[in-house]
Amino acid sequence: MADDGSELALLKRRATQFLVHSFLYYRLGESVLSDEFFDQLAEELRVLRKKHPEADMPFPEIVDQALGEEASGFVIRNYPPQIISSAFKLLYAVSSPQVDFVEFVERRGYQARIQPEETG
Repeated sequence: MADDGSELALLKRRATQFLVHSFLYYRLGESVLSDEFFDQLAEELRVLRKKHPEADMPFPEIVDQALGEEASGFVIRNYPPQIISSAFKLLYAVSSPQVDFVEFVERRGYQARIQPEETG
């Protein structure tokens, strides 16, 4: 791995990816990654977290709890709204549904809140 600045950026990115893909798999029963790739992502995150335990990253309390022995999102009970939103956007993008985004989300038992675009 390169310098600390790029490692810290990678730590943040891997933490978000870990949470998004955990939500997709454990809450929606969907996956856009192979199990092997997810395991590699989780291991890289674990190594980065050990190297930078005090680093600023998204939702450290949730990530640290889930990175235990098995690095599994199964233990996460409440996902932050930002993670849920990112997960749905990713799933929508890769699945190319023939329905609009709100219907796509609501079919999975969630409520979509679309923010009006700001004019300016």
